[in-house]
Amino acid sequence: MFAKPLSKKRGAAVAVAAAAAGIMLAAAPAAQAAPGNCTISSGSSLSSLCTSGTGQHRIHAVLNPLDPRLPQRVILGNWAPVGQASVAANPWGASYVVNAWTDLAD
Repeated sequence: MFAKPLSKKRGAAVAVAAAAAGIMLAAAPAAQAAPGNCTISSGSSLSSLCTSGTGQHRIHAVLNPLDPRLPQRVILGNWAPVGQASVAANPWGASYVVNAWTDLAD
């Protein structure tokens, strides 16, 4: 058995659908991965550095205040691409850091 030839109208619809699918595939963004292999350094400043992935990261920390009657302080670094450091000032030093982590965005 042989396939029926496509009518001109149906053939045109198939060609348009195929072209649209090709355009959609061509416009698909490159795969991205969240940053990985991140390290945190603490001292007079806090920093994070991620060495794998394709997104961005930033240092995020909670500090105890010098005066215990005051609330804790949250500090955020700049958003940085993989391979560059995110840095935030730490005005009270490493001993006042309660918690520090790296925020990730892909």
